[in-house]
Amino acid sequence: MEERFDAFDEAGNLIGIVTRQEAHRLGVWHRTFHCWVLHRSVDGDFLVLQRRHRSKDTYPNKLDISCAGHLEAGEEPSDGVRELEEELGLTVPFEELLEVGKYRNSDVNDAFIDNEFFHIYLLVSGNASLADYRPAAMELSGLYLIGVQDMMELCRRERDEAVVHGYEMDDDGGKKERSLGIGRKDMKLFDISYYELLFARLQSVLE
Repeated sequence: MEERFDAFDEAGNLIGIVTRQEAHRLGVWHRTFHCWVLHRSVDGDFLVLQRRHRSKDTYPNKLDISCAGHLEAGEEPSDGVRELEEELGLTVPFEELLEVGKYRNSDVNDAFIDNEFFHIYLLVSGNASLADYRPAAMELSGLYLIGVQDMMELCRRERDEAVVHGYEMDDDGGKKERSLGIGRKDMKLFDISYYELLFARLQSVLE
């Protein structure tokens, strides 16, 4: 059964319900949940990046937000924690998330018109290892850690490449450790204003 989303006008007023296909074909505004996972350890501060599965209809194989997904019809942003369970195998109460903010994003190309209100959150973890994650093999293809400073400099175009450490997965869940040199072309990126919102919240946590 096709997903159904609450539909909104540009001002964020609820106007009805649409299917996923209608939302992306007609450019109807809808809501998504974003959660960045911050790992803090004696080795430094890292953000988790997921590699989108090769079967994704948008941006396959690109490195992306730690966890993200659409909010379905009738759901509130607090319901988005189910994405942490479904994608990463993390059971986290919504109350443990730190609010980053709300961001309006429009992504238009020949294949779709994706108009979304992002509800962005931050999960702070004292664990600097990805070994305890139980990622969904058909949802994503790998998990990596990137240094917070490296992420900031990449997004701000202050550097062209950074090294990330983590693992790739096959469709049976088998993991192979890898370290990669990545650039902006390897990532699904938003406008810098999105990241500055995230970096401001990160700065308040790291100080």
